[in-house]
Amino acid sequence: MNDNNSPQTVIQKREYQSVILKRLKKNFSQGIHCIAEVDTGLGKRVLTYLLIKEILPTQRVLLLLHSTTSYLETIHYFEKEYGGFTEGDFQSFSSRTPTWLRKRIITEARIVASTPQTFANVFEKISGDKPKFDAIIINEVDKIVRRQGDSRLLIFPYNTLIPYFIQYAWIVGMTGTLRDSHIFYDHRQDQIKIRDERVTLDKRIPDLEIISMDELLSETDVDSYIQYTRIKKELVEPSESLRTILQQIDQGIKSLRELIIEEQIAENPTLLEMIPNSQLALVSGMLEANDTQKYNGLLLTRKYTVSMQVEKYRKFLYRLKKFGITKEMIHAIPNTNAKVKQILHLLKDRSDTSKTVVLCSYLDTAHLLVERVSAEGFTPFLVTGEVRNKVEVLNAFKNHSTRSVLLMTSVGERDIDIPQADLLIVYDVVNTVKTMYQRMKRTRGGTVLTLCYRETFEEKKVDRLLFEISKRYPWSSVIR
Repeated sequence: MNDNNSPQTVIQKREYQSVILKRLKKNFSQGIHCIAEVDTGLGKRVLTYLLIKEILPTQRVLLLLHSTTSYLETIHYFEKEYGGFTEGDFQSFSSRTPTWLRKRIITEARIVASTPQTFANVFEKISGDKPKFDAIIINEVDKIVRRQGDSRLLIFPYNTLIPYFIQYAWIVGMTGTLRDSHIFYDHRQDQIKIRDERVTLDKRIPDLEIISMDELLSETDVDSYIQYTRIKKELVEPSESLRTILQQIDQGIKSLRELIIEEQIAENPTLLEMIPNSQLALVSGMLEANDTQKYNGLLLTRKYTVSMQVEKYRKFLYRLKKFGITKEMIHAIPNTNAKVKQILHLLKDRSDTSKTVVLCSYLDTAHLLVERVSAEGFTPFLVTGEVRNKVEVLNAFKNHSTRSVLLMTSVGERDIDIPQADLLIVYDVVNTVKTMYQRMKRTRGGTVLTLCYRETFEEKKVDRLLFEISKRYPWSSVIR
């Protein structure tokens, strides 16, 4: 987006960015709140900078950034890459900033940047009249909706901040994924419901307009800048013992699901009216049913079995004797995970300058892969929730000249983009379509291989996710 890194850099706007900014300017003048759906890699950060610079040049602006990683990267790009702002205009604070200085920044700075919780923690401590902002810009606005909840449909602290902000400020949301639904309990109708998150945002932020990717694709040049990602299901052959165990767990889950549904319908025929059986795992925590705890425990054990290493998940299997799982079955599981072997096989043919990213859910898997990848002659880089110097690790990976592999856990990879890599391997998947799409777009274009055990629930799960991704995000995903 920039010609150089000097403060005089002029950002060359693309057509679709100009269209979005024009709409935002009109909405600001008319007092209409707005959400811009801009897919990953299309410059939401640039749009945020230009919005403040061109449309809000004198207004007080609060910029809420979803995570610490996003916070640090945004500050870097604003100040070092995009040319910055007038001296003293742009100020930011983190949880390490002294409280007295945070209060001063909130009160005096024209542009304030922070993570939402850090901002809320100090904002509520300001006595008397609270400082006001003309505009509130929310990064990753889709994530403020609770995936599962009751009367509180927005996550903390947005459940209290949004009602306060809409009284006097213009709200702008930026997002790349605004196409999921969420589940909540409707007290008025005594029903558990599933609803599009766009509807919930519209109800919580009145006078809201959404600029969708569909509009941009039909009216602008945005398709010229989309980086297509080839997504492929990569089948892994499980041992017969593991396949049998997974089948036994599946049968147990199915039986418990039927008992829970039967019990709920007997007590309240309409309670689960809008929830398909496939979504029961999401609502089970909201139900008062005798078998709910067993059901959730079995789901978690199944997740461990396809995501953790054998020595970690084996202890959970011993508890499932009543579901037909014997010690003989458990001891017959090979100690070396078939998925780990598959990853090493996939890496074998990679070029000397290749860069590969592997995403997994658990630390034990990430640490084992670091060990095995290193033994195969690759240089491993590890990013987890425990790693404090993520930026340094990522820069080292990006700048490494020979075969390298970046291993990230689901906690560590939040809001991280690695366009330098051309292959991303997903060790295990989650049910949320949005989350999986975001993970698969970490490398922007390139190829994504999604591992799953052949002829198990996991293969069906991956098939369902890939179908939903192709349906919701057809402009940037090629499913193979």
